[in-house]
Amino acid sequence: MSEPISGFDARPDYDAAAEGFTPVTTDAGKLRQLVEYLEEHVPAYSTTATVPWEGSADEVAAARASANDRAARLPDHIVHASMLVLGAGVDHTLPFVAYGGADASFDDLAVSGEAAEIPVRVFVPKNPTGAVVVAAHGGAWWMGDGSARDGVFGPDCAALAQRSGAVVVDVDVRLAPEHPMPAAAEDLVAVVRWVAEQAAAPAGQRDRLLCDVPIDASKIVLWGRSSGAHACVIAARMLAEGAGKAGEQSPPLSSVALTAPSLDLRGRAATMLRAVFGTEDATDPSVSPALGDVSFLDTVYVQTGTEDTTVAGGPELVAKVTEAGGTAVLDEYLATHTVAQPSVQRVRITDLARHILDATCTRREVPADAAGEYDKDAVDRANEESWGR
Repeated sequence: MSEPISGFDARPDYDAAAEGFTPVTTDAGKLRQLVEYLEEHVPAYSTTATVPWEGSADEVAAARASANDRAARLPDHIVHASMLVLGAGVDHTLPFVAYGGADASFDDLAVSGEAAEIPVRVFVPKNPTGAVVVAAHGGAWWMGDGSARDGVFGPDCAALAQRSGAVVVDVDVRLAPEHPMPAAAEDLVAVVRWVAEQAAAPAGQRDRLLCDVPIDASKIVLWGRSSGAHACVIAARMLAEGAGKAGEQSPPLSSVALTAPSLDLRGRAATMLRAVFGTEDATDPSVSPALGDVSFLDTVYVQTGTEDTTVAGGPELVAKVTEAGGTAVLDEYLATHTVAQPSVQRVRITDLARHILDATCTRREVPADAAGEYDKDAVDRANEESWGR
């Protein structure tokens, strides 16, 4: 497990009483309050998307745009709800603001893929370490691009770049049903190889924004969230298999990092499985990677939510990688699949940044994060001072 931050730990094994603080409401209780408020008052959270897996291209596009728009508004809703439900005296700053994500330079580029050009957004932190993270957004294999990528995943990528010192390449992967799996994984493979090419090229011959940036092809991490984590595992397998093929060069991965990964799809609807994977067999390792061979994974870092009932397979993958002789770490956080207190989100990004630093053997100061706990006495003193007492 990573080190706690300033006495506050978002994980369920944190004992506040042992630290001399007795909360009125436990962290688990705070999460329940937050979720209940969102369910009752925020349509963007409670509205369930009906995915037109067998619909027309226009129907898919309309449903995707609607789902992305709701997802893009959720971070602000969580902050506002946290201030109302959990108290405005608590630090509810999201990682992008807390860790200077706006300070990361970014640009949109296009990488040549097997089928077409792959749009990527490259985030370059101040004082980069040479490490590179190739990142895949979530969205149940069919959404998460567009406004959702801009408003949810992109800010986390920028925060991670600043926190870890790694260049973060956010890949706008192809989505089902127009582009069934393994299209998204193929895009990630192409971008990993592009990173290696950029590292080998003279600075003046690199793509813009990367001309003067240190890039080390031996320090690449694949990181994905939810369905994006699934695509990362499949991409890692493709890279491992491609390493032995004549004419193909696959750079080694320092780690595969997975946040809220969806790796065991048993129980999913047959219509969805057919549309995304071309089969109804959820036990196929290409559908449920946690059920198959994991010997191609050397180093894995998995982040799961204690209240996440949407996805499965993360802990099982960690156990199998460990049994196979690899290095695997599992961190758990008080979170559902989509909701966590902002303080928990900051801990999760910081833990991910520390893993990237460790896995790539790079060094960067990671300043401690304030606990963000409500201090009644301090607030009372400040109020008294403002009243002139």
